[in-house]
Parts: sequence; C-alpha cells; structure tokens
Amino acid sequence: MTVFRSSAMARQIGAVGTRGSRAASYVLILLSLLALAVARPAMAAAGPEQPSAKGQTAAAQQQEQETTEHVQVEGFRSAHWGMTEAQVKAAIQKDFNIPVDKQQTEENPSERTTVLSVIVNDLLEGAGKARISYILGYTTKTLIQVNIIWGTTIDPQVKPDRIVAAANQLRTLFLNSGYDRETVASNVATADGSITVFQGQDADKHMTLLRLVSTPAPAPSKQRGKAEPAGPTVVLLLSYLLDARNPDVYRLKKGQF
Repeated sequence: MTVFRSSAMARQIGAVGTRGSRAASYVLILLSLLALAVARPAMAAAGPEQPSAKGQTAAAQQQEQETTEHVQVEGFRSAHWGMTEAQVKAAIQKDFNIPVDKQQTEENPSERTTVLSVIVNDLLEGAGKARISYILGYTTKTLIQVNIIWGTTIDPQVKPDRIVAAANQLRTLFLNSGYDRETVASNVATADGSITVFQGQDADKHMTLLRLVSTPAPAPSKQRGKAEPAGPTVVLLLSYLLDARNPDVYRLKKGQF
C-alpha cells in the first residue's frame, strides 16, 4: 500500500503523532467508531444464503463492475490539475467567493512548491471550519495537489466526534465512487498513530487519501493554579494527488553530497 506523505501535510497538521498506551487506546477507540458505520448495515443485511446465492452474487458483482461509473480525480471542484496560479486563484474565488487578495500565498521551503490557502466555513456540514491548500508544483508551477484539513487545530470549537462522523461520511462516499478496487484501503491504523480512513486511485493513478490523526487529552496536572487541560486533538486530512509516486517537488540529486 502506497501512502504519500508530503512535508506540506506534516507542517499544516503539526506534531500530532500518538505514543504510549493511552495513545494506542485512543486510536483503537477511533477505529471502533469508524467501524460502526460499516458494521451496522452489514449486520442488518445478513440473512440465510440460498443454494444458488453464490452464483447470483458473482453475476451481480460482474454486472456491477460493468455498469459502475468510475471516478476521475481531476482536482477539487473548479480547480483542476495543470492550472496555473492565476487560474487556481480564479477557481477559488468562483467556488468560495473569496477574493484573490484574501487568499494566502506561501512557499514550502523544503519542497519549493507554492501553496495557496483559504479558510472555508461549513465545507462539510457539522465539521466546522476547513483549511483548503492548493499546491503548485516545483517545476511545472501548476496544480499538483489539494489538501483539506478539518479538526480542532483549525476550529477549536468543533467537537472531536463531529470530525469522526465526517470521516465516516467521506469514507462511505469514496467507497461507492468507483475507485480502482485494487488500490482501495480503508480504516488502516499506521505506525505513527494515524488512521488511513480511505485510500484509492482512479484509472489514471490520481490518488484520494483520507487520514485521521489524533492525540488523547493530556493528563490532568497535579499542580495548583494550572489552567484546565485541553481536550483531545483530532484532525481529518483529505488529499487529492495528481501523482503520489513522483510528485513535482524539489529533490536533491544523487551524488551531490
């Protein structure tokens, strides 16, 4: 399973990896919450299998594969792969009515890519504010990736359970969108404590990656006069990638050092 981790993602999320037994338990809780949305319908649909059911199921699956519309990951809304900075800015204004002078522009110093960012309210109902970042490639200077981040680091008022609910909603949507089945993964816990809620590619190898990153609430302090500890940190990151294997970012050449 290929998971692309750009430094732009890491910078925006911050240090939210989980460690220790408390962190491991928290990841298991989140996985359980994510799994509920899948387990309940499956249990409700279960029933006695008729002798000819296997043949009927195989035929139904073949027909489904022939008739299912296959997804095409072309960017996000009006912003499509290959657009220049000016075109992406125009697409942002069209989609979210945010003027060009209100859009934040910065450079990723390690990848030497240009990042256009905006904060959008209610992009996904109930999930609070979202930060959308459009990444322009190092050599092409055109759109190669879009990151969307929800969570307590973006909107401190949002409740963690709403972020988990948003993860469930998006996973269900993506699982039924016609991604290449050979590339699909769902609800996979990773070594850094995050959860790959969904990962899949279209026929052109454009990737959609949905990750849930969390840390439990810190332990209460025994010292008097300390402020109330913050609650758990939960961040949901959705990325659309033009080329996950060979992203257009700056790299040192072999043999230089």
